[in-house]
Amino acid sequence: MAHDTPAGGSLWRHRDFLHYWSANAVDLVGSGVTQVALPLIAVVTLHASVWQVALLSCAQKLPPLLVSLPAGALADRYRKHPVMVGAALVSGAAFATVPLADALGRLSLGQLYAVALVSATAEVFGSTARISFLPSLLPRRLLLEANSKLGGVSSLADSAGSQLGAALVTALGAARSVCLDVASFLACALLLARIRNPEPAAARPAGTTTFRAEIGEGLRYLWSHPTIRPLVLAGTAYVTVVAFLTTLWSVYLLRDLRYSGEALGTTLGVAALGGFCGALVVRPLVARYGPARVMLTSLALAPLTEVPLLLAAPGRAGQLAIGLGLFVQLGCAVAQGSTQRSIRQAVCDPALQGRAFATSRWVIYGSQPLAALLAGACGTWLGLWNALALGTLALAVPFPVLFASSVRTLRPDLVHP
Repeated sequence: MAHDTPAGGSLWRHRDFLHYWSANAVDLVGSGVTQVALPLIAVVTLHASVWQVALLSCAQKLPPLLVSLPAGALADRYRKHPVMVGAALVSGAAFATVPLADALGRLSLGQLYAVALVSATAEVFGSTARISFLPSLLPRRLLLEANSKLGGVSSLADSAGSQLGAALVTALGAARSVCLDVASFLACALLLARIRNPEPAAARPAGTTTFRAEIGEGLRYLWSHPTIRPLVLAGTAYVTVVAFLTTLWSVYLLRDLRYSGEALGTTLGVAALGGFCGALVVRPLVARYGPARVMLTSLALAPLTEVPLLLAAPGRAGQLAIGLGLFVQLGCAVAQGSTQRSIRQAVCDPALQGRAFATSRWVIYGSQPLAALLAGACGTWLGLWNALALGTLALAVPFPVLFASSVRTLRPDLVHP
């Protein structure tokens, strides 16, 4: 396996990693714009109800449940590089239909649902291949550094995208601002295509093994692994609750707290900067306290970061409080996410990287569509504030799930030798 690690081990001098890193950055700048634009298109332009916004969120979150397992089997059976490039192109084509339909006066919620489904499906295949490709690009000792660098640039790019999205929405309108996301997917595909590291040949299954059998092998491997299983269970609890909360955030901010598009973009941008800070501190924190303490502390802080959202009133002070709360939340999320992803990559059998990641994703993110629908129902029947308060209480669940497992005794040098 060729890793092409430069002398001194600096990833900034690793040509292929820089292309990989840059592709993630430009992808997320464009996605940050869309993160601001899509809620505005649905809520302001198309006058969507809380339930219709929940259906849009469900459409974005449904593909991980439907296609994660076959995406993992595909990533382990064939080369991952072409899948990464192709997925970016498909997503770009899907989002290109939004400004086109708007220019023709044909934009509708039905089209937004379709675009969300297609782009999210492509993202599942692309990210499965992309993340399971990283261990073949770099040696194990550099995985935590790579994941922290990716987490840092992802947060900065997301913040820049949110800020840029707010400016573009104001200048061009919500639908036309999506053109930047289309351009970002094209740039992402070009950067990924420039990676030249020889990808190891996929371990083709012997005999007449079917996709179904390979998927089953991935499921059994994940469930029997003493380290990966508890990480996935805690991740599932966390992501389910966050999916519930994020379904309601934009509607609550835009309607109840009367946020403008600029205010929404600024708040999301400040929150994303927290992710950058989390990426900066995760390596020294893991080196000093060990991976288990970093993950457990991050999960313990998560419910507290939602409190400003529940207490804030309309106005600048409320925006600042919400932004700071989300800043801490995203910092904790990136710190614990980078750590647990590095652990899973380090301990996983190389022949099962794609299926292990895809199975983890299927379990963790498979609950998101139901969480989005449940959020829509609670927001409609109980009111937005009551539903957000319920989600905040539920955010305390992931901590005891992880604390009760053997993960808290992980060796500190597992991902930071």
